Amino acid sequence: MPTLLAFHAHPDDETVSTGVTLAKYANEGHRVIVATATDGSAGEIHNYENPDELFPKLSEIRRRELEASLSVLGVKEFEWLGYKDSGMMGTEENNHPDSFWRQDYFGPVGKLVDIIRKYKPDAVVTYDPFGGYGHPDHIQTHRVGTAAYFAAGDIDKFPLKEGQDLWIPERLYYSAWSKNKIQARREKMFEAGIISEEEFNRFNPVGSQHEDINVEIDGSQYVETKVEAMHAHRSQFKKDWWGFNVPDDLKKDFLGYENYILAFNRGHWFSETELI
Repeated sequence: MPTLLAFHAHPDDETVSTGVTLAKYANEGHRVIVATATDGSAGEIHNYENPDELFPKLSEIRRRELEASLSVLGVKEFEWLGYKDSGMMGTEENNHPDSFWRQDYFGPVGKLVDIIRKYKPDAVVTYDPFGGYGHPDHIQTHRVGTAAYFAAGDIDKFPLKEGQDLWIPERLYYSAWSKNKIQARREKMFEAGIISEEEFNRFNPVGSQHEDINVEIDGSQYVETKVEAMHAHRSQFKKDWWGFNVPDDLKKDFLGYENYILAFNRGHWFSETELI
């Protein structure tokens, strides 16, 4: 059966952006692999009484949470690239030389090329050029993911290592959110009291043009799986986070459908409802 590789920036992104997609394909018997670029060591720590004591080992905590989340989704194989979380633009973390944002071309691209040659995916999923919402690590994940998709076939810059076979994936997808659907969802959230009027009126640049989206995955039967997987990221999400408080009648609509842009297709097969 076809194989899917999802390349994400941080622990928790795999669930928020592609949770029902991964659960669907894993449940259907496909080989599903998640590669995570950074250690998730920047940002806040929620749901713990002693966050200051936990920061030194946050990378370890977030890796365990990722493993737990993937187990819920049914994903049995993952790769941890281990780069330092870059934080947001202009922060101390963003300027750290070990951060993912500060890496050169050959290091992370070479690692992802090795992963592609190891698992031989038919399709690769990563982010759009804006990284979904402009986070440096998401933008870098887009750059590295797109470059590795093409570089996997470049044996001059990335020679085959012992035991490796040349492998060129057929399709590259960008995970995307439809601006139209985001706005419609925000209106429903406001009407349901999930967000305030101030939050509703706040400018929201997130999302892609609806007409650019090629594929919509119906994973509505895996909504509760996605929510459970998000709960596995205990340090990431507050208990009152909106994703945990969606009314039952809106859950499938809000959490059960995931969209993708078909960025490149070397093969002949294409579907508006499937990635592989």
